[in-house]
Amino acid sequence: MLKIKKLGINIFISLITIIIVFLIIELFLRVFYPQPLNPEFYPTDTLKSFAEYDKILGWGLRSNAEGYLFSNEYKILVKNNEQGLRMDRNISLEKSKYRIAFMGDSFIFGHGVNTKERVSELIERELSNLEVINFGVSGYGTDQYYLQLQNNVLNFKPDMVIIAFYVNDLEDVGENIRYNYPKPLFRLNENDSLELTNIPVPLIKPKENRYPWLTKINLYLSHKSHTFVFFKPLLKKLYDSINSQKDNEIKMYGFSDISLIKINYSQEYKGFKELNDKLYCEISNLLKQRNIPLIVVNIPAKSYILPELLNKRLKYLNINESEVDINKPSEILYNLSKNCNFYFIDLYSYFKKYKNRENLYFKYDDHWTPEGHQYASKILLKDLKDKIIWKKW
Repeated sequence: MLKIKKLGINIFISLITIIIVFLIIELFLRVFYPQPLNPEFYPTDTLKSFAEYDKILGWGLRSNAEGYLFSNEYKILVKNNEQGLRMDRNISLEKSKYRIAFMGDSFIFGHGVNTKERVSELIERELSNLEVINFGVSGYGTDQYYLQLQNNVLNFKPDMVIIAFYVNDLEDVGENIRYNYPKPLFRLNENDSLELTNIPVPLIKPKENRYPWLTKINLYLSHKSHTFVFFKPLLKKLYDSINSQKDNEIKMYGFSDISLIKINYSQEYKGFKELNDKLYCEISNLLKQRNIPLIVVNIPAKSYILPELLNKRLKYLNINESEVDINKPSEILYNLSKNCNFYFIDLYSYFKKYKNRENLYFKYDDHWTPEGHQYASKILLKDLKDKIIWKKW
């Protein structure tokens, strides 16, 4: 009985000591080295909060949706107009200026930045005789750009179309479900023509945000505790090591940046690339029939710009540096631009030379910071002026 009592006292003293040490560290961090806490407890979700079902595209931005999107690095206001575009104004179908349609996924949508900080608005602000319409939708891939162009974008009579390519676009075109949402799926027939399937896109109502207890603890402490946020990378590493039994194929999920630069593609991935190439040629032909120039912009993944991050991901996936070629996305798009006759602007060649490259992307998120959007806008403005003969200016 005495031993049990002594053990209980020791456990109690240990717990009190841990709590005191925790409070001391918490106080020190709050005063001298504050951490980026989540501004809210429960997060918003880009698709659930600001998008809705679309029978052709799978999903599209919801008209007049408004709310905050946040992480421990940003808190931004997302506000859609009546036409289902994330823009500060409604757009007339009739135009009075040279009009550029900007298309892309979460980078062009502006994940993590406010509307006025996006590359599209920055370009428009520099040129008074130019109007830019942002059609960016988080999660979209090349197949959805093609359908979006046919069913919506061309109604606004653009004089130019700019599409931003990102590393996950190849995987997006090869699946009929992405980010837990059904989407359209093209297939290549034997005669090399496109066949649209999974239309109308099945309607699946999104599940309510019912978080498991471990996620709730993470969300709560990320909102409240500087100590937890400080040690979070270490805790994540420990958690990953405990769950290291995952096979390499499962681990590859979420690393589209690595999939794209592998020297030897799997048969499945070769099919993704072939379909993506075909879609870009069809987009180019569609616009060429209307005398609308197409510009494809290569958005470099964060890991391509920060070598230490690339090495970390390669190590995690047990992939040797000799198995990847970081220039492959640029080469793929350059060759495609020649074969399908569109303009190509490669941001990678500029981003890798930027002095403070780590400032172009968020620390924990792979999207551009406001500085990243600002730099991209300067490159695009210069390249567009140098390479393209503008009409109607």
